[in-house]
Order: sequence, then C-alpha cells, then structure tokens
Amino acid sequence: MTKWSVPAITAAFILGALVGGSFTQPQPLRAAGGMPIYGIYEANVTDQENYKEKFLSLVIPKLEKNGIKYLARGGKNQTLIGTEAPNRVVVTEAPSMDAEMAFWNESKDDFKIGQKYSTGMRFVIVEGVGAK
Repeated sequence: MTKWSVPAITAAFILGALVGGSFTQPQPLRAAGGMPIYGIYEANVTDQENYKEKFLSLVIPKLEKNGIKYLARGGKNQTLIGTEAPNRVVVTEAPSMDAEMAFWNESKDDFKIGQKYSTGMRFVIVEGVGAK
C-alpha cells in the first residue's frame, strides 16, 4: 500500500479541481429556502493604515447596506493543516445570494484598491446548510 504525503494529496486535489473545472462552466450559487451565504475573505495585509483608510472604509458600509454581518473579522488565526493562513481572515454571513451578489457588484472595484495594500487576496462565497 502506498502512503501519500500531504503535498502529494494537495497536488492531486488541485490537479483534479483544475481538470474538472476545465470541463464545466461556473454557475452562481443559489440559496434554497433562505439558507445563508457565507463569505470567506483572506489576504496578507502589507500596509495596514492605507488598507483600513482606502479599502475597508469603502467596503464596510456596503456590507452593512446589504445586510451582511461579520462572524469573524481579522482576529488571530492558527493554521492547523495546509499552507499558512494569511494575516487577515474574515468570515461573513449574508441573508441571501442576492444580497451577496449585490455587495460584490457594488464592491468589486474596491477590492482592486485593497489589492494595492495586500497580497494573496481571495474571496470565496459558499451556501450554508439549511435547517431541516
């Protein structure tokens, strides 16, 4: 039996995702039955002052306007497996996909500003688990 190392498993996962993704067109998530949508944002902030003044000052009001609330906001984090987490990890909850997409459409240019003061920015949204 062959033992797989963490880097080998990670590489296999990434390769599988790339190959699988090349055959399908991305589809927008659709929340069924009022399931919340969670946003996971990561970045390595390199200029804290400008990041806060020129990026967050634009984004925070748009989050609030769209009913999106913070669940975790840039606090201390610890990586348990995989590559080290960036110094800024944010988790948000939106009431619907429409709210999340409205926020994104209003803010996507703001994220370009945020990239001037950070590296490795990533923003992922995921449908939550509905109550049964």
